[in-house]
Amino acid sequence: MAKAKVIDTHAHLGECCVFGLLSTEEDMMRRMDENGVDATIVQPYPGAKEAAKTHDAIAELCAKHPGRFFGLASLSPHGDHDAYRREAERCIKDLNFVGIKLHTIGHGVNPLSDDGDFVFATAHDLGVPAMVHTGAGVPFALPALCIPAAKKYPGLNIILAHAGMAVFTAEAQVAASVCGNLYLETSWCIGEDIRWMISTIGPDRVMMGADLPSNVPVEVAKYRSLDLAPEVYDRVMGGTALEIFKLKW
Repeated sequence: MAKAKVIDTHAHLGECCVFGLLSTEEDMMRRMDENGVDATIVQPYPGAKEAAKTHDAIAELCAKHPGRFFGLASLSPHGDHDAYRREAERCIKDLNFVGIKLHTIGHGVNPLSDDGDFVFATAHDLGVPAMVHTGAGVPFALPALCIPAAKKYPGLNIILAHAGMAVFTAEAQVAASVCGNLYLETSWCIGEDIRWMISTIGPDRVMMGADLPSNVPVEVAKYRSLDLAPEVYDRVMGGTALEIFKLKW
């Protein structure tokens, strides 16, 4: 039997002028190799000065390391919607990216606003999941604000990035319990809360993510410490992401 894939569903490449961060190819590769991560889904930071150029850099990274990296588009929807859709379509159709990000805090987007809805509609139309930052940055980052979109677009899979980020994890769990198309990516969550989310929502709607290269060993260790059944562990560490993002090798 082939070894189950371990997938980090949440990573960034490049600089971030919003949070003062920098992630490089070397940072990601080293942490992946040290911690047994087979593949990583990479997006620009919300503070990327030119999102399109970072999308290009991510596409180059994916081509350089086929099967180890997959791209996810992230750009501000505040502005010309036609330009946003063109870039999103370029990422999905030309660069083979696997999803679109709505960054509530980094781009200042209320999921309930017209611009927020446009991100969900674009992901829905392109047939890819939408990932939404939740946790730090309330009120826009409250997990419950994604419930209306989940109901409006029942065919759209929406990933709640950070699953409320510990403080709002319970709200993320409640939102997911209400809407079957809401999924939980658990970076920055407490280990026992991850166990609770898996046991209540199910391993088919929970996925591991790290957010930062330095956080990869921390997030992997959380899951290893839970002593999950092998089939459950394989699902949350990669199986769920493999299915939702339709990853192919």
